[in-house]
Amino acid sequence: MHNRANSGSKAGRRSLPMKGIGVLNAFQAAEFLGVHVETVRRLARRHELPTFKVGKDWRFHESKLQHWADTHHIRASEPLILVVDDDAAIRFLVRKVLEPEGCRVVAAADGAEALAAAQRDTPEILILDLKMKGMTGVEVLSQIRRMYPDLPVIILTGYPASNLMVEALDYSPVILLPKPLGNEVLCKTVRQILDGTRRRIQGNG
Repeated sequence: MHNRANSGSKAGRRSLPMKGIGVLNAFQAAEFLGVHVETVRRLARRHELPTFKVGKDWRFHESKLQHWADTHHIRASEPLILVVDDDAAIRFLVRKVLEPEGCRVVAAADGAEALAAAQRDTPEILILDLKMKGMTGVEVLSQIRRMYPDLPVIILTGYPASNLMVEALDYSPVILLPKPLGNEVLCKTVRQILDGTRRRIQGNG
């Protein structure tokens, strides 16, 4: 599974063939900085990155982004997986399976914890139970979709034909994994998503 080493801004960035391209899109800027594209978009919305817009799309001058990166600490780290489930055994299982594969797993026991975690840092994958006390998984998903429209989502459920599942499909695309959760299936699914994200970024490079 893809694993990016922790480092400072200069060491953390990749050497890319885009050198000298002049103006980067969000995907290219993410690859340049070694972070997730949603992190770039979030920093741009907060006006923390030197950026401008062409229509609805963010654009970045390579020279200004280089200077910004040289003066800021960018932590290129393991893929961040946010798992939301009120079952402690499931949260433990996800950690046990994914952390040895180079992922950083943040676990939330309910919707409030999940939203707070998603606001603190940008997840690369959301793993979500639908049937929880308090906020349902659908309610959590609807709010996280507003924050990160392109975030890959894995839904865990023992009730694939339930009304909650039907509601969750309104926030597609989602990937459905049945409970009880298999280690191999979880690992393979996460690996495929991360590989797909990396190929998409490189394709936009």
